[in-house]
Amino acid sequence: MTKDPSQRTLFGHPVGLFILFFTEMWERFSYYGMRAILTLYMYTSVADNNPGLGWDEAFALSIYGWYTMLVYVMSIPGGILADKFIGQKRAVFIGGLILVAGHSVLAIDMEWAFFTGLGLIVLGVGCLKPNISTMVGGLYKQGDIRRDSGFTIFYIGINVGAFLASVIVGLVAHAYGWHWGFGLAGIGMTIGQIGFMWGQKFLKGVGEPPAKSGTETDESLLQVGDEKNSSLGDLFSGLGKSPKHLIITLIVAALGCFLAFNYTEGGDSYAWSALSVFIALVIGVLMMVYKEINKIEKDRFIVLLISFLIVIVFWGAFEQAGGLMNIYTDVKIDRVVPLFSLDILFFGGAALLLLFGIRAWQKKQDSRFIYLPIAGILLLVYFLLRTYSLTDPYEIPTAVFQSVNALFIIIFGTVVGGFWIWWQRKGREASSLLKMAVGTIIMGVGFLFMAKASIDIQMYGDKAALMLLILAYFFHTIGELCASPVALSFITKLAPVKYVSLMMGVYFAATGFGNKVAGTIGELTQAEPVKTELVANAGQLTPYLEGQPIDSVSTFNIVGKITLENGSPVITDGETNLNSFINLDEENKDILVNSLETFENESGDALTAVLSFEKEDGAFKGQVKVFEIQDNLELRTFIGIFIFTSAFGILLLLFFRKLKKLTHGAEEMKDTHDKEQEGYEIADPE
Repeated sequence: MTKDPSQRTLFGHPVGLFILFFTEMWERFSYYGMRAILTLYMYTSVADNNPGLGWDEAFALSIYGWYTMLVYVMSIPGGILADKFIGQKRAVFIGGLILVAGHSVLAIDMEWAFFTGLGLIVLGVGCLKPNISTMVGGLYKQGDIRRDSGFTIFYIGINVGAFLASVIVGLVAHAYGWHWGFGLAGIGMTIGQIGFMWGQKFLKGVGEPPAKSGTETDESLLQVGDEKNSSLGDLFSGLGKSPKHLIITLIVAALGCFLAFNYTEGGDSYAWSALSVFIALVIGVLMMVYKEINKIEKDRFIVLLISFLIVIVFWGAFEQAGGLMNIYTDVKIDRVVPLFSLDILFFGGAALLLLFGIRAWQKKQDSRFIYLPIAGILLLVYFLLRTYSLTDPYEIPTAVFQSVNALFIIIFGTVVGGFWIWWQRKGREASSLLKMAVGTIIMGVGFLFMAKASIDIQMYGDKAALMLLILAYFFHTIGELCASPVALSFITKLAPVKYVSLMMGVYFAATGFGNKVAGTIGELTQAEPVKTELVANAGQLTPYLEGQPIDSVSTFNIVGKITLENGSPVITDGETNLNSFINLDEENKDILVNSLETFENESGDALTAVLSFEKEDGAFKGQVKVFEIQDNLELRTFIGIFIFTSAFGILLLLFFRKLKKLTHGAEEMKDTHDKEQEGYEIADPE
């Protein structure tokens, strides 16, 4: 008798696990590949050799924040859609098709295609991401000892996809153009989708629609209303009948809308207003939950709210990686390195992984499935690149550095997990709240290296050392490995049983808010742009064009010194008055003067002015940037993030005992919600 394909196993696990592994690996490949080049594409000049959209950095970071926030927030309706109507399997299938369409549209070199592609990716990830890991849990019966190993193997797909994406897509986008990079990410998603479609026979009975499966749905990721759990409709109905809570909700919404329309302009006003209303509704729902629960649950609920705050703070700082730090790396980090340095990084990393893998194999640990295959992939990819692509010295494309986090996770994931296990076995405190606090502090320390980079640039007038960036990513990763894997599990243990699914939805919303905070911080880091037009003639420009005629140039920079004299900016290059080179209207002149007046220039020396021009409709238009002002804004931001995250983490540690007491032993409760969080939990559970 032929065995049912859904019952077949491979390496002791259901074959369906490897179908989901394959799908998730390529989905993460497409997501992180696109994310690695997204901000760079938005701010790169349209006249560059590899033309982008030419938006100013602040606007690019704003779009990045909105996009990464919506990716998480859309997980809420994506989970509800699967749980209530179509099941996880069909949601993953539909999400994959939408993602293929989104990445394909991004490959079109048109602005409408850019926004359409982003919108489709938000919808696709919202359908696929929250449901595919639920399907992994559905492959195993409750209590199956293989379940933890299955999730460990599944997480390999995330890390492999994230690592390879930033390297391969980054290199392709650098060599052939941004849209080739977007297209490659789409090809990756197409491969994953084909694999998922082919593997349906191995997923029979997993993630089926509720009416067909006949199984309990209380394990769903974002279930928000069934007979066993809370009903979101009932909570809103209760909110409407509670004048006090309703008034608070309306006040929060009205205040948010008022601030949005008075302090932002254009489309931002409507976007922030919509976000304000959403936040107000979340607050209203949380108030109604608090109203209905008992005394012990109320205590835990207070800690739950603090956990949501930790999530927002952590990701608000950590997600600078794809935005501000990505642009900073492109402009201010010395990315030219000898191949010997890359040999040490990649061959050394692969050798370390092999050693860990051999040790894990001897101890029969699940991590052997991580270390050995990834070490082989790392060696193969780098060997091919070194043989056919790299030159000595080599300028590393900016987007490639987005892979550093994934590589460090692969190398140090089980090391950090093993440390906490050893720490706990020594009888020391190792609760989730402690790990989240410590992780937040460690992650914040990474920004000190970025601050050092800014200081070095000011002192030496050159690009900062690459090692500072690597060290920053190292501390960010260690902090992530401490805080991220335990966050969702801890929150599900704290949540009142009736509202667990609802609180998981709020958790994803908090993660989204954190991503928006990250984009907003990056946006505020950028000095207000000072726009100008070039009026100099060809003769005046000759010293600045390196012998090229003006008609053959699409972009160029002029660097000079700027001072304030009698309330007016004066830009010079030696004896040359550069003011006569540009047309600066009164509005932009006022912006420049205000920046110079508010900048704390204790030495009183002239500052460095960079005049950047690009050809637009036959004329050269550009911006005036004051190097020291922009660098100081970035320096203050990096130091500010360090101070805030450290103070926040230390404050949590100071009140740790009291907060733990409020949990009433929640940590000792068995967590039955095997859910994936966007972080990378790859440590051995042993």
